[in-house]
Amino acid sequence: MNGTIRHILLALMLILAQGALDNYVNLTVYLDLSLCLFIILTLPFRWGTVPTMLTAFTIGIVTDILGNGIPGMSAAAMTAAGLCRRSLLLATASAEKDKQTIDSLGVRRFVLYSAPIILIYMTVYILLDSSGFRPAGQCLARLGISLAANTAMMAFLYTLSTENHSRRK
Repeated sequence: MNGTIRHILLALMLILAQGALDNYVNLTVYLDLSLCLFIILTLPFRWGTVPTMLTAFTIGIVTDILGNGIPGMSAAAMTAAGLCRRSLLLATASAEKDKQTIDSLGVRRFVLYSAPIILIYMTVYILLDSSGFRPAGQCLARLGISLAANTAMMAFLYTLSTENHSRRK
């Protein structure tokens, strides 16, 4: 299957899963899972900042429409994550950036690349959600738990996608 079609199908499945997760699963007050962030993390190397931010905003708006949260919250957090994606990717990737793909990063480098983006996303999301009305300790606990869970989930999704991609070759 073509890589672009594969990426689009994966994006649609993750967006629908995020909508179902937001509407039907209430894990805890301290945990926010973001499946759609994986779409932004796995965009091709050649994408610049502006296309990434536009894609992130679009995915965030669709997530907000499908979910039951505050409209614009996911869109703002995804756009902030899209803003920093390119620079963090270039800092994490090896010297041969032109020949490299996301699949060739490896799990360790992918986690080093994705953790700061997840931190940016979660910080914006939690700050917009709490709007200064929740105690700082609760916001920090929510940020730490969500960061750990989302980093583990992104690493798991990355290993699944690269294993399936390498099996097809």
